[in-house]
Amino acid sequence: MATTTIDTTRATGAPNRPARDPISERIRDAFVYVTEGAKVADALEAVRRSRMPAGQAACVFVIDGHGRYKGYARLSALLRADEESTITALVEGADLAVPHDTEQEAAARRLQLRDVPLLPVVNAKSEMIGILTFDDAMDILEQETTDDIMYKAGVGDVFNTVDHVRSERLTQGPIWYTVRVRILFLMVTLAGGLIVGGLIDQFEDVLGAVIALAIFIPLVMDMGGNVGTQSSTIFARGFALGHVTMQDFWRKSFFREAAVGLVMAVGIALVAGTVAYFWQGLPNDIPQLGIVVGVALFTSVFTAACLGFLMPYVMVRMGIDHAPGADPFITTIKDFTGLLVYFLMASWLIGIDLDSDDTAMMHDAPAVIVAHLNDVAD
Repeated sequence: MATTTIDTTRATGAPNRPARDPISERIRDAFVYVTEGAKVADALEAVRRSRMPAGQAACVFVIDGHGRYKGYARLSALLRADEESTITALVEGADLAVPHDTEQEAAARRLQLRDVPLLPVVNAKSEMIGILTFDDAMDILEQETTDDIMYKAGVGDVFNTVDHVRSERLTQGPIWYTVRVRILFLMVTLAGGLIVGGLIDQFEDVLGAVIALAIFIPLVMDMGGNVGTQSSTIFARGFALGHVTMQDFWRKSFFREAAVGLVMAVGIALVAGTVAYFWQGLPNDIPQLGIVVGVALFTSVFTAACLGFLMPYVMVRMGIDHAPGADPFITTIKDFTGLLVYFLMASWLIGIDLDSDDTAMMHDAPAVIVAHLNDVAD
């Protein structure tokens, strides 16, 4: 008769683990197994003899004479099969097992994608040493998702140390701890804001000549920011789930997102440009304002969509955690680019010479603008 028993071998792991959080630290060392060639009756008897929770007995694993993993049979399939038949015909998942040094999140994702209740874990000799249960996998994914959200919000551990940020410490711990974990990315955002502010200062004459331009500055900045956040969030989720990979990034992911950004940019530019034309362009005798707003929004939205995928990709390639670091850079670059195009288009289409004095600057500007500035001068 084939051997039927419950394995209680503990996972020891290799001395040098490439994974920061290896799955061997989270596995259960008790599981039901039978050897190759066992009958269905033997497998069912092994389940009956086990004292494990129902979830850990949902599969009967098959190993060879040396303890190497060969596959598994679902308990539901065993109950419907002829007890005198061999288990071989019911075995599946020969490629399901993961090495003991696999990252916990990667192992949990594998169990989730393969739609199995238990994930076998093997050592370097392919010997089965434990299982990852569905409940434990969900706990891992929940923790990883929480960490990613906190990283993205700028309240995570950017250096990936063992000191994970906890909500209790952030809300009830020392004030300086909360300040320390949040201030870094706020400083990046501060620096970006000062850079964009310097750009606006360079176009002070343009704003002075056409006051209506100031109305649409928040629109150009905020719309690009929202698009960039959407794109970077989609990248983070797709990368975590394996839908975005480094190998197929350019061929599948980036150009698809660029196409999506292009379509959105055209639609938003047309709507916003039309509103700007009728709202501020015609009443102020500046019909070119609609084109200025439309082109600036097109540039901001399209740039943000591309950067939302490109910046996290570059950071992953550099070995930097993309979750907290991408958004501040995306925001600064798209704000600078969008506003630069906005002011350059305004100075060109409305006819403001940036290199001349105020009198020469207005030689091509609409009459209503010149009259307004002359009244101020008087």
